[in-house]
Amino acid sequence: MPSAADPLTVTGSNLAQQSYAPAEFPRLAFRQVLPGLLRSKVTPEIIFPMNRFHLILLAVCVLPAAGHAQFTDTFSSLDPAWVTNRYDPAGFESVQFDGDNRLRLTIAATDSAANRPPAFSDAFYNTQGRARPGDVLGLWSLSAQVFVSSTFNTTTGPLVHSALWGHTGTTNAGGDYLILGFTNTSPTDPLNPAAGDRAFRFHAVDTEFGDLLDLGVPAGFVFDTWHTLTGTFAGSTFDYFIDGALVYSRATAAGDNLLSAMVQGYNFGQPASYSVYWDDVTATAIPEPAAATGVVAGLMLVLVGVQAMRKRRAAS
Repeated sequence: MPSAADPLTVTGSNLAQQSYAPAEFPRLAFRQVLPGLLRSKVTPEIIFPMNRFHLILLAVCVLPAAGHAQFTDTFSSLDPAWVTNRYDPAGFESVQFDGDNRLRLTIAATDSAANRPPAFSDAFYNTQGRARPGDVLGLWSLSAQVFVSSTFNTTTGPLVHSALWGHTGTTNAGGDYLILGFTNTSPTDPLNPAAGDRAFRFHAVDTEFGDLLDLGVPAGFVFDTWHTLTGTFAGSTFDYFIDGALVYSRATAAGDNLLSAMVQGYNFGQPASYSVYWDDVTATAIPEPAAATGVVAGLMLVLVGVQAMRKRRAAS
């Protein structure tokens, strides 16, 4: 088990000199999670319970097609399946960016705790985004492309936090959460924009212990391009991938059934707004464990290939 005495922490702003080889990824630092980030036991998520009809329908229709996408959202327009989760962000829209239509998530001060209605003033509602049904029974993979702007590589500019979420199970109160994203906050004082140890890095969230786990950045990481974030459940663990490389795994006993997929940001209450561009959110059913390893590896190759094709199309 990683320990705080063996941290993987990016410091400073010049990440070209601070990337890590894949073999170093298991060295993680346990950090304090942002206030209200994890699910409240009092106020449920706005998600999509699977009733018995859904489960039967999925068993008949999904499992024979295991390994095929249950949905892929390219955001050519905004699918009405996306509905508010916790609190609606300032922007969640399909826009032209980098040569194609993308999802633009915008977090703004107008939706901060100080400006929300009293019923939504709790820090729980600082997490803002939308969710859509996952509709995958059993084992699954969830992935998305995210554009990591060089404007996020700052120790003085706006705080940024955005992530892809997957909620498992069949009811609001059940299951588990897979969360994979990035931030540029301080690992020790995440709400302080003037903190001296602010740094850009990818992160996962361990929902069992409430820890934000620093993943650093991959070797060869660059800004101002698209990166692929993927989470899978193949039988006993949540596995986290960045650009096709496994960066973290954790055991879960509640990983079956992808109930919903979410794209979220965090509202720090700062004057400046920020936007994050996402694309190609994809939920996929995968076979049972005997074949899962090969399918997951294949999915990684396909997702990275899709990213490369979209880059070429954007450049043409």
